[in-house]
Amino acid sequence: MARGFAAGAAASVAALSILAGCSSLGGGSVACPTVDALDGARELTRFKGAGRDLTDIEFQAHVGNLAADCSFDDDTRIGSIDLDIVFRAQRGPAGSAGDHKFGYFVAVIDPDGGIAARTPFSVEVSFAGGATETAESERLALDIPTAENTALASYRVYVGMELTKEQFERNLESRR
Repeated sequence: MARGFAAGAAASVAALSILAGCSSLGGGSVACPTVDALDGARELTRFKGAGRDLTDIEFQAHVGNLAADCSFDDDTRIGSIDLDIVFRAQRGPAGSAGDHKFGYFVAVIDPDGGIAARTPFSVEVSFAGGATETAESERLALDIPTAENTALASYRVYVGMELTKEQFERNLESRR
């Protein structure tokens, strides 16, 4: 768990489609930001060696389910989001049993469309024995300072895979 995501950044904000409702620390209801996976960075395909054939795939991973719970402190104007991310992975023909580590990021977009915060993380998936599919859950705690007269719901939070330029372009090409 990563608490204090926005601790030192007064403008830290992230936007993803949040599936759960939010509640205010004062007891009232408050709308959550949108939380979603970033198009073009939803999935990662890692190849073994220089080949790019289907038989060269070591593993593929993608952002699966996203869910969040929110609260808001009226006194400090800080919104807190407990974000649950599920990553799903499939071992490819060139993959081996064992652990595979990859990076991802969480970005917060402010109401004006600027990147308020972007933080990298890493996750490890394990293909035990002969398993060809696995899932790994991550739980992050995000603190988002908001400006006066700015609602927490006006921010957006995106989750994406850390990709090379080649991987990103391959993702975009596969969508066409």
